[in-house]
Amino acid sequence: MIPQSVFNSAAPMVSDAHFIPPTDGKVNGLRSDFPHGMVAVASTTTQNGCKLGTSAVSGFTGTVFEPANAFKGDIARMYFYFATRYENTVAGYSYAMFNGTSNQVFTTSFLNMLLTWHANDPVSAREIERNNAIYARQGNRNPFIDNPSYVN
Repeated sequence: MIPQSVFNSAAPMVSDAHFIPPTDGKVNGLRSDFPHGMVAVASTTTQNGCKLGTSAVSGFTGTVFEPANAFKGDIARMYFYFATRYENTVAGYSYAMFNGTSNQVFTTSFLNMLLTWHANDPVSAREIERNNAIYARQGNRNPFIDNPSYVN
């Protein structure tokens, strides 16, 4: 979710499975290191509805990648996990979605978008199974999957 260049491929972030989901290689290549966002005008649309294009996120005029609706909540919860798990270092990361603090982490516009994505795409059985599998391997959980109300 967060491009490795944002945190200089540092451990443990580089191998934290809670925000490294399996993805289609072509779609991941299209996304590149663009932030996730809402697309105003798409330059590319994938077969499953992902879009790359100009930002519709207030205050950000660059290119964004909008995932398919079925994954937006999952992605939002991965971002919330990252913000919580790496609270002690996140303020030092330069990324369009981040505001340079450790207490809010996201710009207001991106935070509001992630909150909407979380609300509109509830935790799925697939997400719970993945959280359980990561716990078995990595020994920690995404609390926003176990307790979605924590997001608010």
